[in-house]
Amino acid sequence: MGSLCVCTMMAACPDDNPFVGRDDALPEIWSYGHRSPQGLAIHPETGDLWMTEHGPQGGDELNRIQPGLNYGWPVVGYGVNYVSSSPIHARQSLTGMERPAHFWVPSIAASGLMVYTGDKFPMWHGSIISGALAGEQLARLHMSDDYREVIVEETLAHGMGRLRDVRQGPDGYIYIAISDRAGDPTEIVRLEPID
Repeated sequence: MGSLCVCTMMAACPDDNPFVGRDDALPEIWSYGHRSPQGLAIHPETGDLWMTEHGPQGGDELNRIQPGLNYGWPVVGYGVNYVSSSPIHARQSLTGMERPAHFWVPSIAASGLMVYTGDKFPMWHGSIISGALAGEQLARLHMSDDYREVIVEETLAHGMGRLRDVRQGPDGYIYIAISDRAGDPTEIVRLEPID
């Protein structure tokens, strides 16, 4: 199972890492049960760490990462086998394993993400913005008042190409990095309000 580490083997792990001092786990592990992490962002209002990760042909996830918790891979999930489309997992949830805050079926190939805090789109303050490679979309995930749950997903842009990353510039605009499979140069797109 994949693990999210918060230190490197060359650096000393913080004493408060969840598995420090245990013989059955490496001290650098922060959380585990991750398949393929893609984007990471810290929510400025809560300090929560959010991560997008790829699922297998269905089941890309957005997770709020908490220390010591198991996020389920490969035991639970929403994906299917690539060739046969048969289920990979016996179930989608199990006691002791975290359910994703949001998931995409079919897969969008989730990529970079950010939390919007600028002034150009004031109604989006605190929203998680996520890109997608295969889905070629930019999604806004409107959060609950405590910024811990996804209330609704809104597609902001679609069909622009493979969105590799999304970032907020110092000017408050949102910038999108487009990816090209052949490695050719691509544009950086700036998202602006219409009004």
